[in-house]
Amino acid sequence: MEILIGRQAILDRQNKTFGYELLYRESISKNESKTDLDGNTATSRVIVNAFLNLGIDKLAKKGRVFINFTRDLIIDRVWEMLPKEKVIIEVLEDVVAEEEILKSLYDAKKRGYKIALDDFVFSEHLEELVKLADIIKVDFLELSKDEIIEEVRKYKKFNLILLAEKVETEQDHKFALELGFKLFQGYYFTKPVIEQKRELAPYQANILKALKVVNDPNSEIEDLIDIVSSDLYLNTKLLSMINSPYFGIKTSVKTAKKAISLLGYKKTKEWLNILLISKLVEDKPQELAVISTVRARFSKLLSKPLELDEDDAYYLGLYSLIDTILSVKIEQIINELNFLEKEVKDALLGKKNPYRELLNFIINFENGDFDKAEEFIKKHKLDKENINTLYIDAIQFADSIYYS
Repeated sequence: MEILIGRQAILDRQNKTFGYELLYRESISKNESKTDLDGNTATSRVIVNAFLNLGIDKLAKKGRVFINFTRDLIIDRVWEMLPKEKVIIEVLEDVVAEEEILKSLYDAKKRGYKIALDDFVFSEHLEELVKLADIIKVDFLELSKDEIIEEVRKYKKFNLILLAEKVETEQDHKFALELGFKLFQGYYFTKPVIEQKRELAPYQANILKALKVVNDPNSEIEDLIDIVSSDLYLNTKLLSMINSPYFGIKTSVKTAKKAISLLGYKKTKEWLNILLISKLVEDKPQELAVISTVRARFSKLLSKPLELDEDDAYYLGLYSLIDTILSVKIEQIINELNFLEKEVKDALLGKKNPYRELLNFIINFENGDFDKAEEFIKKHKLDKENINTLYIDAIQFADSIYYS
């Protein structure tokens, strides 16, 4: 039996990343029955894998990690093995306010752990759980607007943070903001909000011009040095990255020219694409840049077993949210990305090909839709443990850039 592990971002009212919920799925071998598994087994193995084997900072360098806890895991006080400054105990919706549960959660709270109630609907017999909670998660897919308003009203007398989960549209996000929710979970922020006949802002147009120069096959290393040296943001970020522990360079690098000479032409182009994308995201949630970078690295790492071109796979992931970042239809912007190969552009347009299949797999993986993800894994005879390793590598790569 193996486990697939993903993560989903939780943002605050300023669209900054508060933390991540750990998504996971037990993968059952043909000799095992689904009836032999329960939430306790799955969660226990995730905890062991994520925190003992993988390491918490590899999964989320930024913010807290929400982990689902079943009744038995709470009673068995499994939370004691987890770092209180990093983990939020997420109590599943079927856990009731019985004495053993309340005692364990009370002790956790006393020791400084934060507690969240998942998919929660208020009921008087659960009030003791509410009193222990720091965060209440309200399901925006399951409840109607009137039901959500009523839930919010019931929590007014408690000192709680309300988290809107499964927020899938910008309209739902605005509704949650109006109701006073402080945290938001869902993929509303990754979906493009198209502004009709929108012209690119001057700074966006300038960044796209820079991207064309960076990716021009005729550009030389001197062109890259000129671009970085003339842009304070690029210069600062590039030097910050190359002097970070990720690169392990012992002597301090103080100039763009030295940084680029150490990286080399190809690597510098990769990094400049990332930095320019992150610059485009300046008025949007930074998590868009994080996800784009995770996708780029994950795609590149998967390209070898899938026998795809690693550069094309890299840029497929990196530009997969460009329509969301610019608030324009992908058809409107695709011609500006003339440095991308046709297969990559077709994939971004949604046309079926091996690159689109790879992108769909990564999106399913991110969403925790592991049934669809496993179809891809089986089709291409990929190793599930290795998939996790590659995904964690991609997370570390992105987090080292944005959260160093």
